[in-house]
Amino acid sequence: MKIRRKFPVAAALLLACLLSGPALAGAQTAANQSLAAFGFDISVDELFELLSFQRSARLDTQAKIEAAWVPRFEKIALRDLEKSENRYIYAVDPVRQRQIIAIRGTANLMNALLDLESWKDKSPALGIRLHHGFERAATLVFEDVQPYLDPKLPIVVCGHSLGAAESIIVGMLLSKAGYRVEKIVASGPPKVTDAEGVAAFAAIPIVLVTAAFDPVPFLPPASIYPKQPFVQGGPLLMLLDGPFATIAPPEYYEAMGPAFKEVKKLSERFDVVDHRVWTYRDRAGEKMKGIVFVPFAEWQAHAVPRK
Repeated sequence: MKIRRKFPVAAALLLACLLSGPALAGAQTAANQSLAAFGFDISVDELFELLSFQRSARLDTQAKIEAAWVPRFEKIALRDLEKSENRYIYAVDPVRQRQIIAIRGTANLMNALLDLESWKDKSPALGIRLHHGFERAATLVFEDVQPYLDPKLPIVVCGHSLGAAESIIVGMLLSKAGYRVEKIVASGPPKVTDAEGVAAFAAIPIVLVTAAFDPVPFLPPASIYPKQPFVQGGPLLMLLDGPFATIAPPEYYEAMGPAFKEVKKLSERFDVVDHRVWTYRDRAGEKMKGIVFVPFAEWQAHAVPRK
């Protein structure tokens, strides 16, 4: 077994969570219209609903989840997984005729330790190299959810933070097992695999959602495996303030140091407050009357860190 390196920057950011493009100027889309023209198989109202559901997975009891989501969803089940100390919600969406799996993000020390198990192992199930801790946690969700699944209905897998990483891997496992994965929606996603792993499952529609000043999508840092680094799996929908959004290239998240320095020059900062799922939901909610895309080079002019 390889020696595990220590990553103080990554550890500090992840443990802190416990305490807590193309030319686009003028491009505007209504909240109920698909963002497929910008490369994202989702609409703003759908994104807002899924982020709200992820927030429920993070904060709410079964009774509160049912009170909030019945009759919008059917067959709602909140599942707590002892081995990972994580949880997910399973539900059926009768309007869109699909199943939803919403996985919680980092909420306790066990979850943070899974985040930090950032060495790569070759997955026996998928044949690609995956973040060890994320694969362990995702496998538990995959095994637990199968008795609930209807093979006739497509599946949307979504999650935030640790749950975002798990949702990507769960989506891969479901696809490999023959289920129809409609899409994966990963908000505040850390990286789960390298370029070869991304390419192997490129056929699965995935919506990567980041937010202004969220540090977690930079993790694990590229310096861990300089020859075959962890990478983001494609362009990211970056939620800015008000109606504004942009498309963040995955290469932006390869180099944490330069990005942090550039933001610091403007007297701003990356902060875990901007990583919280309710911050994501709030930023998506600000676009319910319409979303305006701006060039990525201008993103800092349209956002400030949340408090």
